[in-house]
Amino acid sequence: MSRVPPVTRDTLPPHQSDGYDELDQIASKAFGDKFTWKRKDGALVGPFPAFIAAPEAGVGMLQYLGKLATIPGLPAEAKETAILSTGAHFKAAYELYAHGNIAVKTTDLPQEQVEQICDGKKPEGLNEACSTAYDVAKYLSGTPGPLPQEMWDRSVKALGRDGTLGLAHYVGMYAYTCIILNAMDAPVPKEGE
Repeated sequence: MSRVPPVTRDTLPPHQSDGYDELDQIASKAFGDKFTWKRKDGALVGPFPAFIAAPEAGVGMLQYLGKLATIPGLPAEAKETAILSTGAHFKAAYELYAHGNIAVKTTDLPQEQVEQICDGKKPEGLNEACSTAYDVAKYLSGTPGPLPQEMWDRSVKALGRDGTLGLAHYVGMYAYTCIILNAMDAPVPKEGE
């Protein structure tokens, strides 16, 4: 059970109800039915209970993610590879569940490669963009200090400068998300919730 359990909208105070409505709208548009982010009773799961508890931060974070999506140069496969690599470092179960589903349903990454990334292993056969995204995300998630120049140069060659900056933003944002998920011990939803 999560330390910040899901709550239904009708049990929330007004300032959190408004946050719920905005988060629900953003999540519906961004995630649709790719994974369970909302229970049948209407309670939002995953990081959303923490975002509802502090709607000023939670709504802003999801709006920021929407803005990140407008940065050119980072292919969907590379973005999801980086997000999953970050999630694997933090062992954030809900993040791996959610973005594992997104990767399988919306990119050309095969299920086997997605599972390997979720297990913290770099799969054979990744294209250069995904291979670079994996390596950069793994380094930034787990190694103190600056990204080595050769990794920066490799990323710029594979993804361009904008794609590289987008990659760094995604790794940072999903490190934040993983930390929130781990702090609240957010579980993976059971089938049919």
